[in-house]
Amino acid sequence: MFSLTAEANTAGIAVLSAAARTAVASLGVAGEGAGLVMTLLATDATARLSGGEESTELVIKVINEGSELMLSLHDRGLPIVGPPDSVLPLLDHGVMTSISASASGDGNVTQVRFPLPSYHQILDLDGIEHPDAEVELTAEPVTLRMLVPADAVELTRTIYRCYGWSYPNGDFYYPDRVAAMISSGERIGEVAVTQDGRIAAHWGALFLSPSVVETGVTVTDPAFRKRGLAQQVGDRLLERLIAAGIAGRLREPVLTHSATQHIALTEGATMVGAYLHYSQPLMQVGITQGMLTERTSLSVAYTALKPLTSASISIPAPYLPFVQSILEFSQWPRTFADLERMAVISKESQLATRFDASNRMGIVEVTVAGEDLVEAVDSAMEQMRRSGAEYVQVRLPANQPALALVGAGLTELGLGFGTYIPEFRPASQAHAGDILVTQWLADPAVDTGAWVYANDGVEELMKGVVDQAKEVGGRGMVQRRRAARRAQLFAALD
Repeated sequence: MFSLTAEANTAGIAVLSAAARTAVASLGVAGEGAGLVMTLLATDATARLSGGEESTELVIKVINEGSELMLSLHDRGLPIVGPPDSVLPLLDHGVMTSISASASGDGNVTQVRFPLPSYHQILDLDGIEHPDAEVELTAEPVTLRMLVPADAVELTRTIYRCYGWSYPNGDFYYPDRVAAMISSGERIGEVAVTQDGRIAAHWGALFLSPSVVETGVTVTDPAFRKRGLAQQVGDRLLERLIAAGIAGRLREPVLTHSATQHIALTEGATMVGAYLHYSQPLMQVGITQGMLTERTSLSVAYTALKPLTSASISIPAPYLPFVQSILEFSQWPRTFADLERMAVISKESQLATRFDASNRMGIVEVTVAGEDLVEAVDSAMEQMRRSGAEYVQVRLPANQPALALVGAGLTELGLGFGTYIPEFRPASQAHAGDILVTQWLADPAVDTGAWVYANDGVEELMKGVVDQAKEVGGRGMVQRRRAARRAQLFAALD
């Protein structure tokens, strides 16, 4: 890692651009794109300086993350709600893999990631059995241990043996991307490994926040099945998460069959919502077969790994029935805040954004819900739509008393209920860290014809989420047509 500081002027921008270009080029990638991105970011940061700032310096940091180079720019200008529009076409054309922006009391930080050569190196199929091939079960001894970066290649090979090219998370076909996630601590796991390093079974966890993980990537090599290895590595992983003080685990069972839903519910999970049109279409093998014709939708299940602390929540009225239903089933220690006792509402909202170009997905992290919440969220979403977003998730601070009031108009932006997750963010003296997740879909016409549900309760929740997505998703069209009709009427009166 290295960092560089320069003044926010023409000369400083040139220095920062050259540094970004050189850093990327030194790792075997054409640096012109990085230089252009830094020029655009630094120019925008300079334009946001209003005078009187404590510092007019711009600071860049460059970190090699294994398969990507992360470049961040820090400035103390006017707060940002997202990256500048000028860089978005470069994201769409693959110059960068992702971009995020956030503002805080210490200034603004914009992060961009550039793909290194290894980012595009897919697994080598040499010597790997095809998933349709007949294999004999083996009694070869295995060792149970933690997943380490050196396991990345063998993990991608095991996933191919199980799924072919159908695994929904495409990163797991790129060994260096997997190794980078393990090295950074973003992903952990437990494995059963043979003496020569072949991964017989794996169960992993992805940190969504410091207190909540998403568990999954549960695979058993076909030759090692019927030995209970997946259960063994799963038990080890769960013990590890509990020992680390993790508050909860999320699972995302598919909706095209009910098996994984049943497993989650049997193990004590609570269904808390659904992510609709969440990821790119995929090819399924196993229980269900064939290529899905639209983006994938997933149910969401949550399990508390330690007792939840008592807390009050404030939920905007359009989303309240969903949260009430979840709490009635789960019996979590939550009460709804009294709207007549609202605290003082902040003038300005605080949020951060990030956009994943490969999945056409954006996330808006709202940490403070202020009077301008609707405007701030709308601006961030509009920027993502211009970048080609097909799915945007807005995460809202459910414990902030102001949310029920300032969030009441979010459905007018096309945001339907997604899920409610307790203690997702680190708790503070004032808030328990719960979040309400709302979602916007470019195509709200979700086809549920092939969906299968574990029970009537799951069906009711899933259909409710879909119905609201369709209802709020159509409001923009209705409003446009009404405005057009009014224009026609007024034109006739002239």
